[in-house]
Amino acid sequence: MEDALKVQGFTIFAHFDHSRAAQEAGRQMPPTEVLVFGNPKGGTSLMLAAPTLAIDLPSKILIRQDEDSAAEVFFNTMAYLKERHRLIDMDKEVIAFDQKVTGLIRSSLR
Repeated sequence: MEDALKVQGFTIFAHFDHSRAAQEAGRQMPPTEVLVFGNPKGGTSLMLAAPTLAIDLPSKILIRQDEDSAAEVFFNTMAYLKERHRLIDMDKEVIAFDQKVTGLIRSSLR
């Protein structure tokens, strides 16, 4: 997933391996990782339009293994964040981001 994000022009800001951290703390949990990613140019434009978006950007993708060992992937869509932060306009950018990330996730799960 990380490589696919980079190919799409996103910057990877962080990669958290929660299951490894749990193991280091003497605990067990299914494989669970979070990728923090974004595009500084696009993200800056969005945060200038709705400054509270800074609490939710850069974007994050949660990848975890469920009880059946299948991968589950979660992320907050930009459409959700647009509503949460009362972002006016920017519909084209929001739709493009959500389509790109959703497509990337679908292709990565195949």
